[in-house]
Amino acid sequence: MMHGGGPGTMGMMGGMDGMMDMMQRMHGNMMGGGMMAGMGPMGGGMMQMFDADGDGTVTPEEMRSQLQARLAEYDSDGDGSLSIAEFETLHSAMIREMMVDRFQHLDADGDGAVTAEEMTAPADMMERMQGMRSNMAQSPGQPGNGQGMGDGPMMNDN
Repeated sequence: MMHGGGPGTMGMMGGMDGMMDMMQRMHGNMMGGGMMAGMGPMGGGMMQMFDADGDGTVTPEEMRSQLQARLAEYDSDGDGSLSIAEFETLHSAMIREMMVDRFQHLDADGDGAVTAEEMTAPADMMERMQGMRSNMAQSPGQPGNGQGMGDGPMMNDN
């Protein structure tokens, strides 16, 4: 049986935290970066599955309760811990939701298939963003270059 502060719990918690970080980084990289903002304050499906009351916030109690429930659910031999095979089953179930979210994000027309154009859309967006950054760097002092409203002609009405 696992207790709150035991090494098994810390390993499970550290593993879940690391797994969530990895999945969030992977999602950000896959979607061209910066797309996590569109998924809400919790960073998408991985955290939403821990939000037991659906209020948009995951408390430590909710996370603890949900992780303990997952342990009990996926501990197929009932020994109070997860073997690598049991954890693999848990991991696969947890990342499935995120995988479906990524698929749906790429499937822009919602037809259940990701075309070549939809698959490369994040790269196209990255290219446009790099082009905009390059244009801003080549035009210092011009509107839209991130320098604000400091010395433009409208600010110098002398």
